[in-house]
Amino acid sequence: MTVYHFFIVELPLWGTVLLILGGVPLVAVLAQALMRRLVPPPRAKEHNDVAGFLVAVVGVVYAVTIGFSVDDQWDNYTEVRRCAAEEAFLVAAVARGSAVMDPGDRRDVTEAVVAYNRAVVAWWPKDIGETGQSPDERRTLRRLFTAIGELRPDTEPRQAYVEVATDRLTEVSALNADRHRQAGTAHLRTPMWIAVYLTSAVTLMFSLLFGLESPWLHYTMITGVALVVGVNLFLLVLLEFPLNGVLSVSPGVFTSTTGDLLRDLSASPVPG
Repeated sequence: MTVYHFFIVELPLWGTVLLILGGVPLVAVLAQALMRRLVPPPRAKEHNDVAGFLVAVVGVVYAVTIGFSVDDQWDNYTEVRRCAAEEAFLVAAVARGSAVMDPGDRRDVTEAVVAYNRAVVAWWPKDIGETGQSPDERRTLRRLFTAIGELRPDTEPRQAYVEVATDRLTEVSALNADRHRQAGTAHLRTPMWIAVYLTSAVTLMFSLLFGLESPWLHYTMITGVALVVGVNLFLLVLLEFPLNGVLSVSPGVFTSTTGDLLRDLSASPVPG
């Protein structure tokens, strides 16, 4: 297990908050204490104008890098959440729409949908980068297509249901494939993380160069800058790997719709 895996998957949310929002300011304060020993404030104060100019320039670069990264991660997260909900609701609509069919056909379709939902929940990734359909997902999705394909509609409403259900299952299949793709790709790539780390470190480094006579004011300033950097890093970690990260999208929508379908199924008459 890598350190990164520990931060993203194994560590609880409060632990991630404590380590990042507490660790970054602590390291910055310790570095500031060392800097005050190596370069006393009267000497450092001579370069405050240059340091201030460099911090302004670096701050703009840092803001652009972090803003782009957080925006990209948030788009990934919301897209994964939307796709998962849409997939669950579409496949549930196939089951509920089967009410126009005979009781036996309705039961077959609903049971196929329930089996698919359970396969999705059982697959839900628990490790970073876990991708690919499970055998149960492939089998239950084929079973669902077969259940719809074997229906023999004898009225216009039933014919319309079969056509709509087939279209919806096609969308479900596409959303399923997209969910598996996102499980391994909806996160920042290594070059972006390097850019984030470098700009964060450079921003903190130039903040350390200011010479302030008051040590408490100096430590307060660097703590504030470090907290801003820590919050941004925390946001990126929070949204990293949207299917199994710190703030992951859960399969709860599939579980809840399965419960509703099972209740509907138990209330429906058993075909003779």
